[in-house]
Amino acid sequence: MKQVQTFLISLVVILVLFNTALSAQSKTLKLIFIRHAEKSADGDNLTCQGFNRSMQLSGLLYKRFGRPDNIYVPSVKPGSVTKHARMLQTISPFIIKYDLTLNSEFDSDDYEGIGKALLKENGTVFIIWDHQGITPILEYLGISSSVLNWPGNDFDSIWIVTFSHKVPSLVKDKERLNPAAGCPF
Repeated sequence: MKQVQTFLISLVVILVLFNTALSAQSKTLKLIFIRHAEKSADGDNLTCQGFNRSMQLSGLLYKRFGRPDNIYVPSVKPGSVTKHARMLQTISPFIIKYDLTLNSEFDSDDYEGIGKALLKENGTVFIIWDHQGITPILEYLGISSSVLNWPGNDFDSIWIVTFSHKVPSLVKDKERLNPAAGCPF
């Protein structure tokens, strides 16, 4: 009888610890910042190379980060210019392949709005934005501007922000993709 009681108490302790670990894990926030894919110098949409990158990016993102808890792109309002459509174009293959929704609530320059929203998130979140707009978002989140330089010709970077005791940390990584310049159609 005493062995059964000891076993049950041990089981309860293990379950409590396991539940605590799961709860702590669900509160982990990982923000994945991705610049839109290649665009032409005089246009607002992706080039064929950018389209090819978006197709390759779909598998790479899932393999490296899994299914995200949320995805943000700047709003594309009816009647507005399409310059922000390239962010949606970049992530569309991923959204389609994994049947996901996205958040396009924030204008491209609403850094405070998206920053506040991101800080309320849990899990893994993808943010597909223009490289010039990523810096102010990260500054709002508390990343020092001295480490924020995303060159205009860099379409291959991924910036990952994690938090430890509410302090943000930035890791710069690469997609390591080399999309073909020609169109497949």
